[in-house]
Amino acid sequence: MSDDILVAKKTATFDYNGERIVVHAGITRVRAGHPMLEGREDLFEPIDVHYDVEDATARPGAKRSGGSTGGRTRRKKTDEGSEGSSGGAG
Repeated sequence: MSDDILVAKKTATFDYNGERIVVHAGITRVRAGHPMLEGREDLFEPIDVHYDVEDATARPGAKRSGGSTGGRTRRKKTDEGSEGSSGGAG
């Protein structure tokens, strides 16, 4: 998939469809097959992917480790008034 996107190898300017285009080395990206590349292929190269997308689960229907709370702990509900109250007059 990274072969679908090209990045400029060097900074250059050229005319394209009546506009002055500036491409910057390492910054400007163009989709492979774009008409702008015709005759300028030497200005671009495929991008390097440093971090690719990982699958969320190993297979469809597989459960993630850590339970359904996403690592959060759920508090148990208790009877009203039992949390933090002394329950009587002093």
